Amino acid sequence: MDVKVTEKAKSRLHDMGVSDEVFLRIGVTSGGCSGNAYDAVLDDVMKEVDDVYYEDGPLRIVSDKVSSIYLDGLTIDFSDDLIEPGFRLTNTNAKGSCGCGSSFSTDSVPNVETSFSV
Repeated sequence: MDVKVTEKAKSRLHDMGVSDEVFLRIGVTSGGCSGNAYDAVLDDVMKEVDDVYYEDGPLRIVSDKVSSIYLDGLTIDFSDDLIEPGFRLTNTNAKGSCGCGSSFSTDSVPNVETSFSV
């Protein structure tokens, strides 16, 4: 599983409370204009269907096994620009995205960037 997290995103996640006990949970749900949407929350309870897909010191990214098929090739970055600050996900599995960038499909143009807020 190839998941990358930039230094800027790591710093922001630590500022938000990621620690040895608290991890970032990323799920993929059906929805949005393009068919799939990310769901990301800070959590401290592992579920039976969860696996850790990224670990660097206290930073862990956890997902359920069904959502994990969309996480291989994922890069998480953070932008603090004035127009739209937030986390940016670039996913090599995403083939298209809706106009606002909050959902993605797995059917046409590669390396689509989407955003989420935790």
